Amino acid sequence: MESNNNTKKLKNFTYGDQFDPNKFSLIEILELCNQCQPNRDILEASIAERYFSQHSQQTSSKLASENIGKLAMNCFLSIRAYQLIENLQESRQYKLTSLAEELLSSANNSSFVNQKFASHILNNLGGMALLKAIDALNSRGEEPQLEAINYELQERGYSISPNCTYVSTMRSWLSLAGVFERKTEINWDIVSDILGINKDFIDELYALNPEQKHFLLSLLSYNIQGFTPANKIAQHTRSIYKLRLTTKNLVKDVIQPLVNFGLIETEKTTDGRGAKPNNVRLSNKARTEILTPLLKSIANETRISEIELNRTFDDVVNELNHPDKHIKGKALELLAIWMIRLTSLRFTKWRSRQVGKGEVDVLAASDRFVYSRWQIQCKNTAKVDTDVLAKEIGLTFVTGADVVMVVTTGEFTREAYQYAYRMMDVSRYYMILLQKDDIEAIKKDKTSIVEILDRKARRVFSKKELDISDEELNEIEQEEDLMAKVIEDEQNDI
Repeated sequence: MESNNNTKKLKNFTYGDQFDPNKFSLIEILELCNQCQPNRDILEASIAERYFSQHSQQTSSKLASENIGKLAMNCFLSIRAYQLIENLQESRQYKLTSLAEELLSSANNSSFVNQKFASHILNNLGGMALLKAIDALNSRGEEPQLEAINYELQERGYSISPNCTYVSTMRSWLSLAGVFERKTEINWDIVSDILGINKDFIDELYALNPEQKHFLLSLLSYNIQGFTPANKIAQHTRSIYKLRLTTKNLVKDVIQPLVNFGLIETEKTTDGRGAKPNNVRLSNKARTEILTPLLKSIANETRISEIELNRTFDDVVNELNHPDKHIKGKALELLAIWMIRLTSLRFTKWRSRQVGKGEVDVLAASDRFVYSRWQIQCKNTAKVDTDVLAKEIGLTFVTGADVVMVVTTGEFTREAYQYAYRMMDVSRYYMILLQKDDIEAIKKDKTSIVEILDRKARRVFSKKELDISDEELNEIEQEEDLMAKVIEDEQNDI
């Protein structure tokens, strides 16, 4: 498998300074954030007065004030790094994240708050890397002191200095959920309960290289339970995760190791000329130990049941025409969630849920290469015109979205497409319009969403940067389709 290890970018460990459960409880600091939002200056001043006013008493009043201000600023930056608050577009303005709001709503249930925050740390903030680093040191009989942990994290691809205390901050918060039996001994039973995955399985997942892991993630995104051509899954991995997967070594370097781990199943087909590449699907083990916890996590975030989330894309699309308004509305919600899953985004929150009016709005995010916010609207209407798109663009000033996706079970008018292209030409926004024929193509083959989105992106780039007309683009795409068919036939003959 080709990779470029020499230029591999190091990961930053989650920032955590002056953000310590010995200073304040999580609920206490979140309540202060809630009271002071959206003004960052007021929040930092309140943090300084409440928690650091006695600091630097031996220095001059001016220097003490500066030091206290820096401590309060570091605390703010840590709260933001732990994704409890997020910046607004206005300078020095912030708001609580959906996670913080959920924690505040359960303020009286400290056990839930601690476990929920620990799950967030383990899943999203590098907490598992910290546990694996400590576990590796313990297994070698080395004392997991601060410097030793940081050096171990460096070996695992993190950029962190030997004396950095960020790991101590994270360890303190995880300890509240019982993740550590003692300061340096991990309670894997608690970790398993929090994540819904046992330690042996965690070890297997950490043994996967990036290509294997992201190929598996592509299968999970599609919920592949029936045999599907591996090259289509690999195309999703290339497009969504920007990894280089060579067709020549796909079986040896990716598929066979995943089979050996018991995470996927494979079969060869002999339809057509020559032996075709392998078909793959998730194994029962992967569906039970990865997909089920994943759906449970999505269910908790979206307030949609796991049973509904496990329904097929085909079933969801079919129920968009159901005569029962409630069933049709629920199908529209599930369509929005499916769009997030297929594009490997992270659900953020519902913006509004006007299921009775034939539309559902959802916010999502991506942190691949650069952080971007997605605003997705699903409409169950025959025609979508410019007024809908204009409204979505207007709402980005509130949501802070960079990408606007509108999905309709009907069709967009010519004027709507013209508006979208014009908006992308003169602004920072990227608009994705998916209509009935796109949904039908995805229904027939879920992997086709990658080709659809890639083609739309190329079309926007060509029109915006190369000034190519629609007619010229159509000719180029026809030639590309022909070449792709030739290449596929050649591969099938190998």
